[in-house]
Amino acid sequence: MRVLIIGAGNAGQQLAMRLCEEKHSVVMVDANPQVLAEAEAKLDILTVCGPGSSPRVLDEAQVEKCQLAIAVTDSDEVNILACLYAHAAGVTRKVARVSSPEYIHNDDTYDLTAMGIDLVINQKQECAREMFHMLQMPEAVEAFEIFKGKVMVAGVLVTAESPMFGATPLQFGSHELIQKIRIIAVHRDDELIIPHGDTRFEDGDLVYMVGQQSDLKEFFAWVCPTRKSFQKVIIAGGGDLGLMLAKFLENEVECVLLEQDEERARHCSAELHKTLILKVDALAESALDETGIGKHCAFVALTGDDENNIMNCLMAQKKGAEFTLTHIARTDYVPVIESLNLVDRVVSPYISTTHAILHYLRSQKVQAASLLHNLPGELLDVVISKDSKLAFKKIREIKMPRDAIIATALRGQEVLPATGDLQIVPKDRLLIFSRPAAVKKIQSMFLK
Repeated sequence: MRVLIIGAGNAGQQLAMRLCEEKHSVVMVDANPQVLAEAEAKLDILTVCGPGSSPRVLDEAQVEKCQLAIAVTDSDEVNILACLYAHAAGVTRKVARVSSPEYIHNDDTYDLTAMGIDLVINQKQECAREMFHMLQMPEAVEAFEIFKGKVMVAGVLVTAESPMFGATPLQFGSHELIQKIRIIAVHRDDELIIPHGDTRFEDGDLVYMVGQQSDLKEFFAWVCPTRKSFQKVIIAGGGDLGLMLAKFLENEVECVLLEQDEERARHCSAELHKTLILKVDALAESALDETGIGKHCAFVALTGDDENNIMNCLMAQKKGAEFTLTHIARTDYVPVIESLNLVDRVVSPYISTTHAILHYLRSQKVQAASLLHNLPGELLDVVISKDSKLAFKKIREIKMPRDAIIATALRGQEVLPATGDLQIVPKDRLLIFSRPAAVKKIQSMFLK
């Protein structure tokens, strides 16, 4: 498949890398020649320099020969125009990333999908949802939902104080909760390990598991002796992302939103019903005192400025906040922040965009449900067809690739742990963790 990617930033390069791994032909367009040169040096792609909204530039990229166009620049308008031109040129599938809510919530007259854009992704909404899950399970290094919230995927760090330290899945497999949870991957010293019964967990391991949210919360209470709980969440920044997060949170926990701009604060007040809104500068020490920040408080910095977000989190920690979370646009900041433990959790925006686009690109029977931040792999959502050769087989009878593991199954509305004795039937949905190299093999197995 020939794919046109408009935008050579983090999202564009991440997508190009994935598509190149699957042997697709990728053409990348960007107005910045330096960014394009960096992408071309790392990836086996063709590049065209120029604005992505320019018909001349898109013609030079031979847009009419592409089966898929993905627009992920920082400009909503460029992304929309590029996709509309690709539609006019006959491109089969068009994907646009947008940030402004007005492009998402609109009447049918200006519906972007009705105008020919097949998938419209609101990156901020995806980030807000991810942060919401992190605040629900702060022990998790990463947490997000699958199967419309019926299943959660979460990663937990093993410490010397954890019951997991030095144990194997077989040793604590008799624990009632372990019967409901499936451990799918271990990240150790930059190495990905697909776990088996005799895999021994070490200090510093990042262990990923799948289960229902209630079971994961209970499991984390057992394996994390210093488990955190919040009575209040304070959000610094009332922009689109801060407002979306507050909407997710306000029915779950006491929520305070800090916004310096008077007009924006009034807008947030009209949109929110249970959130306390303070018109203050979040960087002012007195503003944090006014929120009642302290123990059992979580602080989320969403000011739109990476440096201010970091400073906000450091001030909140000084004031006693138990947990800090922020959104960082510059991905080169993330490893530094994490290595210095400046902030408890960091969300990078391009990952959420990659999630949604990969999900869309897969066939109807095999979809990429999500992409894990810290692991070189994907979670595949597989539907068992009535004529599948794997229907009515037990999981232990399915010869899976070495680089893949079945995590869980969904039968109707029921979540089923993927034990060896589980017999899969038509219409079952399986969640499979796979390295990128094994994705095509998984597709061939389940599309037969």
